[in-house]
This record gives sequence, structure tokens and C-alpha cells, in this order.
Amino acid sequence: MTRTARLTGLVLAGLFLALHLPFLPASLEDLDSVNFALGVRDYDVSRHQPHPPGYPLFMVAAKALNRLGLSEVHALALLSVIGGAVGVFALMGLFTRLDRDRDTGTLTWLATLLAAANPLYWLTSARPLSDLSGLSVALAIQAGALSVRTARSFVFVCAAAAVAAGIRSQVVWLTVPMLVLAAVRLPAGERTRGALLSGVAAYAVGALLWFVPLLLVSGGPAAYWSALEFQGSADLTGVTMLATTPTLRQLVLSMRYALLAPWGDWRLGAIVMALLLLGLIRLWRRSPSSLISLVAGFGPYFVFDVLFQETVTTRYALPLVIPSAYLAVRGLSLLPDSAATLGVLALAGYSASINDGVLPKYARPDAPVYRMLGDWTGAAAAGAGFRPPAVMMHRRLELDTRRSLQWRASELPAFAARLVPTPKHEWLDVVKYWNGGGRAPVWFVADPLRSDLALIHGVRRPTLYRWGFEPTILLGGSRPSEMDWYVLESPDWYLGEGWALTPETAGIAGEDQRGPGLAPIDGWIRRVSGPLSIMIGGRNLTSAGRPVQMHVEVDGATVGDLSVAPGFFLRTLQVATLAGEGAYARIRVSSNSTDLAIEQFDAQPAGVVMSGAGEGWHEQEYDPATGALWRWTSDRAQLKVRAQGRAVSLTLRGEIEAAATSHVTVRVGDRTIAEFDVERSFTRTVIVPADAMVTAETSVTISTSASSVPAELNSRSGDRRRLGLKL
Repeated sequence: MTRTARLTGLVLAGLFLALHLPFLPASLEDLDSVNFALGVRDYDVSRHQPHPPGYPLFMVAAKALNRLGLSEVHALALLSVIGGAVGVFALMGLFTRLDRDRDTGTLTWLATLLAAANPLYWLTSARPLSDLSGLSVALAIQAGALSVRTARSFVFVCAAAAVAAGIRSQVVWLTVPMLVLAAVRLPAGERTRGALLSGVAAYAVGALLWFVPLLLVSGGPAAYWSALEFQGSADLTGVTMLATTPTLRQLVLSMRYALLAPWGDWRLGAIVMALLLLGLIRLWRRSPSSLISLVAGFGPYFVFDVLFQETVTTRYALPLVIPSAYLAVRGLSLLPDSAATLGVLALAGYSASINDGVLPKYARPDAPVYRMLGDWTGAAAAGAGFRPPAVMMHRRLELDTRRSLQWRASELPAFAARLVPTPKHEWLDVVKYWNGGGRAPVWFVADPLRSDLALIHGVRRPTLYRWGFEPTILLGGSRPSEMDWYVLESPDWYLGEGWALTPETAGIAGEDQRGPGLAPIDGWIRRVSGPLSIMIGGRNLTSAGRPVQMHVEVDGATVGDLSVAPGFFLRTLQVATLAGEGAYARIRVSSNSTDLAIEQFDAQPAGVVMSGAGEGWHEQEYDPATGALWRWTSDRAQLKVRAQGRAVSLTLRGEIEAAATSHVTVRVGDRTIAEFDVERSFTRTVIVPADAMVTAETSVTISTSASSVPAELNSRSGDRRRLGLKL
């Protein structure tokens, strides 16, 4: 590397360091970062402090910084920042060696700039993790391997690569293939059997330098192997990767997270990928040896990442940013130097605009889980009325937050109970707690992608904990990520198994073979002394076209024996009183047909507004990737509203797909309450006056001028429904 290249690398590395030091994060933010922090306090791989393989050299450095007065969080994050800066300098050296076929070094430093500005590289450089520390030394070793010309330098690089594996094990995938290539490229006089054996021996000695102490402090080979075996099993279960899910969809998802997601914006990623393909062709024609070096340096890791690492953990794709940036610049080099320079600067500027909106918002507040735990501490300290809660979590969050709870254990309030979640049935564990006599408030930590809490009604709105920036895909796979905190206490009603109020709970009922036609399904309604209205709806899915019977009883007394025609239905039943023993009355629904699904339910005393989807609505739908729930209207859809003669506020939030705009009309009977035009995405609130709600149950009709039948627009679609508003 020339003096100019070294100086350029130092300037870029210094600038990178200066722009990151003010943004050391306020808290830990991932299961792995908690493991590292626990390891800084008390290094013990057998207790996953940190998790295997142990990262001994990384932890030694973190402990040293901690001894100098930095907190565990800042010690770990500072290592990432330093690693990011060292990586920038190492990139300059690596790209210089790959660019030996070019006369100018301008695009070499621009490739370094583009890689360093990459949103994933930029953000991960501030995270309290080992990714950047490991990558930076791997890049330095790759650059050294490309410079090997003597047996002595080959032995030195082999030893350095082995030592570097003690920082992060993935270094092996990035360095060993380069060592093999370096051995093949040794001049004939240097490539002797003795030189190769010396390289192997140097690698073994370098690995033993950290591996033997690691075994000793981990309690010996048996204890270490047990921890490693457990970690390996955990890495292959409960996560989705291409090796265990070899489908076309998973392959596409793997490619997305490996190549597009690191750029934060699919448009930026797509441009880089197009340039990457041009760069591959140009490098193959201009410098095949450089292409071989690049493939040796990153090809094995690419295969390993796509096949054997959790697909949605974006940071695992960090090493792939390097060849992507380099090849993209190579693709731009088809243009004149000035145009190529402007192109790279434009891509780096686009990346910088993403980084500016991400890094400060990531670093300054606590991560979502620690904001929640801080609120728990605050709730306990708020006053004498605090009651120790029973804590419940969705199973995934329960696994992901264990270490965070351990980290903050001394600050958390006392719990009345820790409920053990049953996968897919977590709401049912709460039902069993209540029915078993549990009376402590339940603090339920919910996965925002789940919808089973629709089976518990009448609790206050949850507190939402979200990352405060976009794109959050840069933190894809962080554990825990986002969550909702519900306080469940004295709900209006709650339901057991077999109810299909959301697509998720319908799927669970189907898997469990539960439903009103298989066995009676139960719910519990808080007792009131006055009259009560019960709204119940769903679908008769029979293909025979015959009505089915639905029997409803409360506390053993029949309140409805109904005939339900094929298709959608919504009925309202009246109960004179729910007075009786216990805090809750039991409602039981049964049917003579397994084709009956209960998809809507509410029960409220007189004076409380109720509403349900009547004629003209389609079934509820769900996107498991985002947690979004919606219903389609047809041209006209009726809401059945029981408002007891009071004005109501109706908010419509949704989308249209059939046209660019739609004219929406809201009516009660023949009376037009409101009409307005909406665009593709909209939110509108309409006040329905009290004098329009004079009947016990009023139909509010929502009409749209734009609707379509998917099967008529796409011959491959079998959907014959007429779809209007997606609400």
C-alpha cells in the first residue's frame, strides 16, 4: 500500500471514528450483547457469559476497557467503533491489493468510502457486539494474505488468522480460504512442503494460544463441549434458515437479507446489485486473479451465511457488504473517472442520509426492552397502591428477554408469579390463571405480530415499545426487538379455546381441533346486575347450503337457540342479568356442525357502545410479517352499532386498491352522514349524531365507488370476492 493510500485510509478511519464516538448506545439491545455484558462482569462460557464459542480475545479487550472505568455497554460498543475504524483502514489495504490492474487509486478509496457508509456497517459499528471487531481483523488478514510472497510471511499470516479467530469464530470463513489461496500463489521456490507444514503448525499454535485458556476457565473440555453442544442445538432449532427450510421462498428471503437489506433501502440495494453484476463481468475480463481473490475471501462466507445462519438476522450479512461495495464501484468504473466518482459519491450520500436518521435515534434512547423494564421499575415506585403482578409473555419474547431480566434483576419489582407460556396458547395460560383463582394484575408482554389477546377484552391500551427509526431491518433478528406491555386486570370478558376471533386464533382452533361443532367452547363475562347485550357473529362454512344450529347458554341457562344460514351472520342476544356467584359468568356456545366458526364476540352492559361487522363485510385477514389485521368491505358494508341513543365517532383507516381515489359515503338508513374522497391510503373520522342512533341497534352503511374482483384483474387469482375498502 502506497503512502498516499495509507494516508487516505487513516483520514477515512479517523473521520469514521469521530462520527461514531458521540453515539455510544445508552443500553444493551440484543440477547448476544447481554451475554457479552454478563461475560464482562463474570466470564463463564458454561453459563453463556458469553455464549459459545466464547470470544475470549474480544472479552479480554472488553474487560480491560471496563477496568478503565467504562460501563459494560460502552466498553463493548467502543470496541465496535474502534473495529469499524480499523476496518476502514484495512479496507483501503485490501482494495488496493485487489486493484493492482488499475492505474489510478481514486476508485479504490471511493470503494472504501462506499463500504464504510453502508447503513449496516455504519450502525453495527456502534452496537455492543463482536461483529465489527471480528470483521476488521479479518479484513486486515485478507489484505496481508494477498501480499504474501515468502514462506516466512505466509507463516506469520497463518498465525495471525488463528489468533484472530479468538475474537469471533466467523473470522475462520473469511480467512482460511485466503490462506489456502496464498499458499497456492507462493512462488515456486517458496512453496515447499516445509513452508506449508510450518503454516499449518503456526495456525495450530495461534489457535491454541487462546483455546487452551478458554477450556481451562470454562471448567474443562466436558463443560465447554456441553455449552457448545447446547448452543449448536439452539442455533438449529427455533430459527429459520435455508438449510432447514429449503424452499424457493426461503431462498429469495435469504438473498434479500444477504444482499439488499444491508443497504437499508431496497432501491439503493437494487442499484448496488445491478452495479455489482456489471462489476463482476468487468473484473472477470480485466483481472481474473482479483476476482479469484474476492471469491476466496467472501464466497465461502456467503454460502455459509445463506445456508446456515438465521435468515432475518441482518448483521450476519455484514461481511458481504465488502464485496458488494467493491464490485459496485468496479461496475461504475465502466464510466469515465469523473462520472464514476460522482456515481459513488451519490450512492455514499444516499447511504449517509439513511445513517443520519438511524444512528442517533438508535443510540440515545434505551432499547425497547430496557425502556419497558424502566417503566416496570417506575410503576413499582409510583405509590403505595402498587400490587405485585403476575408476569406473562409470548413464548418468543419469554426466551428473548430472559437475559435482559437477569441483567436488570436488582432493579425490578417483586412479582406475584411468573406464568410459564405455552407456545401458541399464551392467552390460555392467563385464562387458566384467572379461573384457578389468580387475582394479581397480569403484566403481559406481547409480540406485536401476535393477535391472541383479542380473546381478552376490556383492558387499558398497551404501552408500545418500538425502535424510533426506520429502516428497522438494519436490526433484523435482534432479540428481543419490539414489544407491547399490557396490564390485564378485571377484563370485561375473556375466552378459552375454539374461538376464531382473529385468523391466528382461528388457525390455533383448527390445529387443536376445537370449535363449537366439536365440543362446546367457553368464555367468561364479568358479572353485572343489570341487563347485558351479547353480540356474536361468524360464518356458516357448510358446503351443503343448509342452515346449522347454534346454542348459547350463560351459567347453564339458554339465552339463544339459533338457526344460522350459510355465509356470514351477526346476532345480538339479550340477558336480563348476570347476577350470581363468582366474579365471572360462563358463556358456552355449541353447534350441531363443525362448519360453524365464531369470528366476532362482545358482551357489554346497557349504556356501553358495541359494534360488529354485518352485511357486506368479508372475513378478517392477517399479515404475519407485520401483524396487521384488516377486513375488506364490498361496495356496501354495514356496521351494526348499539349506541343507546348517543353520538358515536367512527374512524375509517385503510387503503384502496381498485383505483387511485374513491368516493366514500356513510349513511344511516336514507340519511347521508358524511361523504368524501379518499386516496390510496387514508384515515377519516366521522361523527354520527345522536339523533341518527335512536334505535336499539342501528345500521351504519359504508359505501365506496371503487371496487374490484381480483379474479377479473388477474387470471391466476381465484378470488371472486368484490373488494372495496381495506379497513
